[in-house]
Amino acid sequence: MPTSLREQQDNISAVHDPFAKNTLRAAYHVRRYALLYVCGLLGAMALAIFPTVAGSGHSGAGQLNAGLGGTSGSAGGGSGSAVGTADASGAAGSTASGGVSGGSTAGASVGSTSGATGSGSTSGGPVAAPEVGIGVTRAGTACSSGVRQLPFSTYADPCVAKFSGNNGGATYNGVSGSTITVVIRHTSDSTGANAAATQAEVEAAGGDSYDAVRADTTKIIDYFNKTFEFYGRQIKLVDFNGQGNGTDETLGQGQAGACADADAEVNTLHAFGALNYEGNFESEPFSECAARYHLYVPEGSAYFPESYYQKMDPYVWGITMNCQLIAQEEAEFVGKQLAPAPAKWAGLDGATNLQNAQRKFATYVPNNAGYQDCTNQAVSIAENQYHISKSREDQYNYALDVSTFPNDAQRAIVQFAANKDTSLILACDPISPIFLTQDAAQQNYHPEWVLIGVALTDSDNWAQLWTQTEIQGHLFGLSQAGDTAVGLDPNGEAGQALKAAGVTLDPSTVVDYYELLSMANQIQAAGPTLNPADIGVATHKLPPGGGQNGAVGTWDFGSTHTAIIDSREIYWVGNQTSRANNKQGTYVAVYGGKRFQAGQFPSGQPPYYP
Repeated sequence: MPTSLREQQDNISAVHDPFAKNTLRAAYHVRRYALLYVCGLLGAMALAIFPTVAGSGHSGAGQLNAGLGGTSGSAGGGSGSAVGTADASGAAGSTASGGVSGGSTAGASVGSTSGATGSGSTSGGPVAAPEVGIGVTRAGTACSSGVRQLPFSTYADPCVAKFSGNNGGATYNGVSGSTITVVIRHTSDSTGANAAATQAEVEAAGGDSYDAVRADTTKIIDYFNKTFEFYGRQIKLVDFNGQGNGTDETLGQGQAGACADADAEVNTLHAFGALNYEGNFESEPFSECAARYHLYVPEGSAYFPESYYQKMDPYVWGITMNCQLIAQEEAEFVGKQLAPAPAKWAGLDGATNLQNAQRKFATYVPNNAGYQDCTNQAVSIAENQYHISKSREDQYNYALDVSTFPNDAQRAIVQFAANKDTSLILACDPISPIFLTQDAAQQNYHPEWVLIGVALTDSDNWAQLWTQTEIQGHLFGLSQAGDTAVGLDPNGEAGQALKAAGVTLDPSTVVDYYELLSMANQIQAAGPTLNPADIGVATHKLPPGGGQNGAVGTWDFGSTHTAIIDSREIYWVGNQTSRANNKQGTYVAVYGGKRFQAGQFPSGQPPYYP
């Protein structure tokens, strides 16, 4: 960690994403003033920073991290938007006519739409959707086999002809014959003195205000309202000032406030779907409450196991790869490419010479139950399928509490170094490696640093802040992110869509586009009789999107509730300029950028050249 305030400010300025800037500032603050942690600096953090939740964030150069971001772009609303506002006053615990009484007790019904429709039961019965692949879309595109609703897209739904006739009217709570209400929740700590102070710092450092971010979301939704087939309806965004505390929810706490907000959104605002103001992703506590209240969450609880999403079915979905699939790919990568060979990329100059020793793997992972389950799955596959013995495995579980990050990192490095672990698997947030690499350098411990792709650890702007003498020549692994050059191509998919929507093209708005695109896909696919059950059935029938050349990898909801199913392999080059922020240090893909699904990873040591 830099010793001077000037060095710290230089590092903060080097981070492109405003939310990441603020998070790093908080980390520095906590390192120096741990007892002041409770002052609330975490309240303005991007939810995407933590592996159990997700929110806003620019991805780094060379990596477009799908599903881990919100938006950051030009201010100003889109013309013709249907936008409302509300607060939580008197909402919690109430049940408006036609709403849902979900309750806030654990074990409340999840997975049934019984009683969840607004204004009574579905009116008019099922309504036939337009046939896929024929006719002309509402935006004027001629449909044919293989053409998508946005003709330049590889991720949008297959195209359908413009719909006319009866759409069934009020088919669910928050759905009328003309609108689909989606609430954007502002948590209670998204305003106030602490939030205002941190937001001022973000803007002074070149970041955008949350209002500007919110304006881009409006413009993208306006564009989708004109181009997607919502069967006579328009998505209406409604801002909502909630009771839930975003800081608490980030740490997996604050469920009472989250449930009060879900109750209010369903029963007072009559919402069909829910997004979050500080990035589209909603937290684990809110997502669980939303499922109890039968509220659709298109981006929720990132990186949880597929088994978790199945319990929330059909209400909670996401773009980021679920951690069960990450565990499968990680175990295959380790088992086929790393475990059979010695630690080629460990350091020679440490207190203990680790280079070319038999690899011994140490995992640094949060202690929350969902992520522990996935880590246990990766270990089980490694042991049973690839015969990696327990003697070659080590693990440190840490709390997702930034005030304890420095101490946890120090203790972990002491443990890993003492156990002569050669390869440290970063199954963690991107702040922790700031401390991990610093402490490793101080102890003259130079392991391999192995990525699995979670929570922006595979983005340039974060790795640029880690101790370079530790990671140069030693950092490599998996990334579910896409290539930033593809994502930021003005003639690419996001470039064309954002230009049409009147939104500035940058890494953050690209991510926002793909997050909102997934929601638009689900709503179109569900057909005229819109409800979460039909969203669930239709989503699993969608064809794969993207692919090897896609900006955000391959999407396939066929058997899961999360989109991305493949990963690239990358390594760190500290003396090469990043394409997104023009700073030194960038990730470089191997195998020509080819993406691998579980069962497809090659055998043998990967062609890294660190």
